[in-house]
Amino acid sequence: MSLDGEAAQALIPEQLLPSRAPAALTVASTTADRILEGVIEEEIDRWGRVDPQFRDPLFALRRFIGSGGKRLRPSFCYWAAIGFGVDRESPLLARAMAGLEFLHTFALIHDDVMDNSATRRGEPSVQQRYQMDHRREAMRGSSEHFGNAMAILAGDLAFALADRMFLPLGILPRQVFSELKIEVNLGQYLDIAGGVMRESSIERSERTAIYKSAKYTIERPMHIGAALGGATDSALARISKFAVPLGLAFQLKDDILGAFGDVAVTRKPVGDDLREGKPTLLVALARGEFSPEERIIFDEHFGQPGLGPDEIGILQRLISGSGALERLEDRIDALLEEAVNVLDRLPISGEARVALAELTAFVVDREA
Repeated sequence: MSLDGEAAQALIPEQLLPSRAPAALTVASTTADRILEGVIEEEIDRWGRVDPQFRDPLFALRRFIGSGGKRLRPSFCYWAAIGFGVDRESPLLARAMAGLEFLHTFALIHDDVMDNSATRRGEPSVQQRYQMDHRREAMRGSSEHFGNAMAILAGDLAFALADRMFLPLGILPRQVFSELKIEVNLGQYLDIAGGVMRESSIERSERTAIYKSAKYTIERPMHIGAALGGATDSALARISKFAVPLGLAFQLKDDILGAFGDVAVTRKPVGDDLREGKPTLLVALARGEFSPEERIIFDEHFGQPGLGPDEIGILQRLISGSGALERLEDRIDALLEEAVNVLDRLPISGEARVALAELTAFVVDREA
């Protein structure tokens, strides 16, 4: 399989990056998109010659990957690798970046199935598209079951492609990638389990955020990039002291956007996390400050899929009135300061340090 992407047609739309995305993000995302495009087009061609219908789940992946995304995981991998002396044209680095984005694609598609989400990035989710196809073609059986099953298979295909990308990368990057997959699975387990529990502790909410997002988004991608550059165990441990607090700040910012974000910017319905009953740190902090009467009102609405704007507004006002939003923003600021202090001491090149500083500011100062 060629990974230079030069022979592939530009069938994946130009990435829909946030308007304020820093140069450090766009440089890495351009490389990642070129590789992803080449891999998918080659797979469409290869499997289409076996059976034209085999192209369908690959078309679904192409559409999903082309619908947007920040490409944070490839970007943190890229700049860690550059920081430890990896050539920016390295085919192994390109494979790692593509593998991380394929894994993220898998995770998001399956997450939408688990959360029964109808939209992703402002468009129908993968299972929703298949359900719409089922109804339009008047197929037999349940459209919901068909859509969920096909989305799971499309996600599994992305997972398989992610693993393939990592095959030539060496023992340490593959070990880190394997650990990443276990960690994000367990983090998602805590997230789903927490969504059906009546109580949500601050400790459990923070642990969920670390394993579902912080390590998966920043720490492990940076470890993989650094490992490609021959980083020692000591260097990887120093990266963790930067990446875990920054990754946690990223997820806490995501929690705020999930409860209070602007739909025109986030491209998902306002208050979706409140409808889904997400056991976020924001909710845990708020619940600890509610009066008995406020808790009753909150519990009547929280986690109800059919909440409209008025009910979402009630939950938002309760959270804001509890002081939880301000406390969470203070926590994000403290985590950011912790990460920045470590970044200044990481054993990386000056170019990479500047790029990582740009990414650091972006992940906690974004609107989507």
